[in-house]
Amino acid sequence: MSFPSTKTALIADDTELARTAVVRRLSADGVSCVEASSAAAATAIDPSTICCALLDLDLGDGNGVDVAVALQKRAPGLRVAFFTAGSSPDILARATALAPVFGKPDDLERAVAWVKSCAAGA
Repeated sequence: MSFPSTKTALIADDTELARTAVVRRLSADGVSCVEASSAAAATAIDPSTICCALLDLDLGDGNGVDVAVALQKRAPGLRVAFFTAGSSPDILARATALAPVFGKPDDLERAVAWVKSCAAGA
């Protein structure tokens, strides 16, 4: 599947403060974002409209790994990463095997840089 030349990233986090911090930081750098506050909302996003997804591992109604798998099933090759304050060892192991994992809040700049590289087509 080819991805559109979009600079729109999916930012999914059930914590409004964390989600807003990432979105503000990316918006300041010219990356548009679509936000989701739950696994259901993130899974409902059309993956052909985004360049990547930065997902919290604990989304309240589900986990970021399952969201990533669902999005990639519909859009193979979609780049995903996780931004989390922690999760169960099983979910964390699954996430680490699938994509980069950035820790909250210490890795904010690394997570933002990752999204920016996706938006730039790197």
